[in-house]
Amino acid sequence: MAEENQRDFKRSGSAGRCIEARVVIIALPEEYQYLKPDDVLKKFTDFFKDKYGVECVAALHHNKSQTNYHIHLVFAERKELSEPQVKIASRNMFYDENDRHCRTKKEILDADGNMRKGCYIIPKGESYSGHYFEPKNPYFKSRKFLQELKEGYTELINEQIGREEDRLEVYRKDSIYLPTKKIGKNNPKEEFIRKNNEEVTKWNYYAAYAAEFMSEDHVKEVKHKEVVAPVKESIASGNDVSAYGQIVNRAVRTLNNIVKEWLRIPKEYRPEAKTDLFHQLIDYCRAKLKQPRDRGWER
Repeated sequence: MAEENQRDFKRSGSAGRCIEARVVIIALPEEYQYLKPDDVLKKFTDFFKDKYGVECVAALHHNKSQTNYHIHLVFAERKELSEPQVKIASRNMFYDENDRHCRTKKEILDADGNMRKGCYIIPKGESYSGHYFEPKNPYFKSRKFLQELKEGYTELINEQIGREEDRLEVYRKDSIYLPTKKIGKNNPKEEFIRKNNEEVTKWNYYAAYAAEFMSEDHVKEVKHKEVVAPVKESIASGNDVSAYGQIVNRAVRTLNNIVKEWLRIPKEYRPEAKTDLFHQLIDYCRAKLKQPRDRGWER
């Protein structure tokens, strides 16, 4: 389920009021193309309405090659007030061509005494202003909302997935894995992103392999020291974005060396995660990519 793509747009309601909304894109497994579209859309919109209490609509889309089945779900950022707060004109109200309120009718007349084009009058007793919706819910722009929505829709999607191995999982920043990046249509950086994704896939494979021998905390430490921290440093120094793939590639080879060394160390001497000794092991295994070093970390 992909929800990274979130856009703002505005549309006019039936009463002429401006309705602000957002759209999320939900990627569906290809199994969903065999389900009734109306049932799928109802299930996903009902889930959103029940959970967040705002109105939403959705539409299903497929690309020409029938390989990218997804939902565009549009939702309101505001709840509609049960009782609109409407202001009623206590006297005739005059507005010029710039929608500026004028005190007297004379201010909107031309030299011949006729009302200028674009000016208008709101008669006494009619509404001239109103609030129909609650303030925007800031939660809809938070990272917590995005994560919660991903988890909720992933669980909903998995209800229709038969085989356990085909079920989707939500990427978590605090996990041992790295996320791949979606390649959009006609993306000029397609080849670059594809190569980066290949390196990330390798990392995820070896991270899962490493977790069979050491704790996930150990693997997370390697991920932070060999990927997260170097990427931050690279961005801060203004290096080319191509450095990301190189960083991940080096991290994969370092992790591979760590696993080999780990299996050589007797269990009772294996260092705990987040200790200086384990960090020395990481440094040693990274250095081995260039040349062997004295095993000072073992002493």
